[in-house]
Amino acid sequence: AAASAATWVARRKPRLLAARRRQRQRRNTVRSTAAAASAPTDLAAAPVATPSAATVQGGSGEAERASEDDEAWYFGEYGRVGTHREMLEDDVRTRTFRKAIFATCSGKVVLDLGCGSGILSMFAAQAGARRVIAVEGSPRTARLAAEAVRRNGFEGVVTVVCGRVEDEETVREVDRLLLAEVGAAAGTEEADSAVADVASPKAVDVLVSEWMGYMLVHEDMFGSVAFARDRWLAPDGFMIPASCSLWAAPFKNGDFVEEVTGFWKSAPYGLDMEHLMGPAMKEIACKPVIDILEEEHVLAQPERIWRLHCATASGQDARVQRLHFEFRLGRKGPLHGLAVWFKCGLAPGIGLSTAPNTEATHWAQTLLFAAPLGAADSGDDRRLATGLRYSRGDLLSGELAWDVTGRKMRLQVHGNLRRRTPGSEDSDEEGECIAWGGKYDWALQVGGE
Repeated sequence: AAASAATWVARRKPRLLAARRRQRQRRNTVRSTAAAASAPTDLAAAPVATPSAATVQGGSGEAERASEDDEAWYFGEYGRVGTHREMLEDDVRTRTFRKAIFATCSGKVVLDLGCGSGILSMFAAQAGARRVIAVEGSPRTARLAAEAVRRNGFEGVVTVVCGRVEDEETVREVDRLLLAEVGAAAGTEEADSAVADVASPKAVDVLVSEWMGYMLVHEDMFGSVAFARDRWLAPDGFMIPASCSLWAAPFKNGDFVEEVTGFWKSAPYGLDMEHLMGPAMKEIACKPVIDILEEEHVLAQPERIWRLHCATASGQDARVQRLHFEFRLGRKGPLHGLAVWFKCGLAPGIGLSTAPNTEATHWAQTLLFAAPLGAADSGDDRRLATGLRYSRGDLLSGELAWDVTGRKMRLQVHGNLRRRTPGSEDSDEEGECIAWGGKYDWALQVGGE
């Protein structure tokens, strides 16, 4: 059964395999975080400004970040070529960002935050940007990006800066480059000497960053975007993306459940092992699951539950939220949990969606498997696999809350399923109420995703 489910998934949604493979690699591969952060490279030396690791006052601060090991692991992970291949192979993501950049960056000063392979910076150069400053926190990836810039002949437009954007030396280097650009545009030669006199040159016309993680806010990168925005974006500057919204809907996913539990139902070697279905599902469901839903797996009309205005939101806005939802269940179940995805407005008339009814992306959807409260405590773990039965017109309401600390994220879903009184499908009369929900720990390092 598990093999047939995997075959079904491979046939219907090829990108799912890459997304799930990445998830399993992060969960199961034991890495040395120090080695990951300092992965060697034999690339020909390309010009990269490499600042130190001091943190500028007023930045996000180490107290709000994870441990140094978490940070080393994070930037080490983004030093892997395979990570960037996965993102570039996501044609929906890459093509849509390219379209937005070509619509906004001609003749502009562009800051690409978290430039990765350098692809967006090179798009900006192709679009006719006057100057592109590409900031990348992973030393190895910064070298790779600088080499890509050199190979494609964009050295005169794109400069790669290596360092976390909040770091003091990174700030100084970006300040210096912007002041030099301002001076050059004004026809003066005094930009370098003016560095000490200008704390914050707001000379960036377009701030572009592909900062979105799973469920939009996972990985906690928006705080860095807000820092760069507040320091360098011109008063009439533009951000890509300009706005983001979080969407949710109740879901069923029997194919995924079958993949997890089908082996235990199959009487392996002729033995009854069905009692392991519940524990197997619980091991998976204690963390968010990244999977792709078919549109028919969505059980109610999706709702927008949160909107992030990138020009005004703070980093803290993305780190802590408590959001209400309410759905009138329509499609046949069972109810397995709450699915969450996001949409982004990148430029006027140009948007990116990770919804189930659109072309798949590497973000897929974030599935929060839930069950009647108390089921796990009573030993009835199987409720995660069997789901919750309901009738058309039943009301599911509650809250989705999260708290991000560094690269770790805690989520909770809790609410109530209110059943309609039998025979009252066309009225608002409600009967039995079932408490329902789940808690999830979501970390980037081993034991996380």
